Amino acid sequence: METNALWSRRRFLGGVVATGAALTGVAWSFAGEATAQPTPSSPSVRDTINGILAFVAPGHDPYSQHQGVSTEAPGGVTPGAAETLERTFDLAVPIPLIDMLGIAVTGSAAIAALVDLFAVTAEPASVAGPFASPFANLSHATKAHVFELLDTEPQFPGRPIEYAVNAIPTLAAFVAYSEVSAFDGELRALTGRPVGWELTGYDGVSDGWDEFQGYYGGVDRAEG
Repeated sequence: METNALWSRRRFLGGVVATGAALTGVAWSFAGEATAQPTPSSPSVRDTINGILAFVAPGHDPYSQHQGVSTEAPGGVTPGAAETLERTFDLAVPIPLIDMLGIAVTGSAAIAALVDLFAVTAEPASVAGPFASPFANLSHATKAHVFELLDTEPQFPGRPIEYAVNAIPTLAAFVAYSEVSAFDGELRALTGRPVGWELTGYDGVSDGWDEFQGYYGGVDRAEG
């Protein structure tokens, strides 16, 4: 049912893709087929990515605090996490996602545009807020609703965009719970205790645990 407050997903996707792209700070270039080149330092794309990380793993960062679900400890929004997730999306989504109206957007810019499109259809007022990204301006519950809309959009099944949508929270969780917050890429070594280890209660690398050393009950072989 379509109301003044909530546009239908089909009408929204079909008619305001260009608006959503503008919201995410994507620069359009119309040479032959319309294409969009992602802006690596776009504040809107970065805010969207951080908004996703805060949704998946809330922490004490501004994005988590604004969404109304936060903790007193670090979460998904940690140093290096947004850059890593953007790079992951750039590699995972090399083909256009938003191809309606002949507009091609790829990588993290495509993910940000897509998520922000559905953020605005879920809550039109999200265009205004402390962040440049509509998605980042949403509450945690409304962010969940955005992913519900993405999961149930009838135009997506059977298209590459369906798999990209499923990968958004999954890849965000991989980054949030990884060692990226304390990993030096040049040295290929940890510089401290990763936030992901704290989130999971992981004690760190070990050569083994006492309970797994030796033989249980003195049994050292099994007879066939």
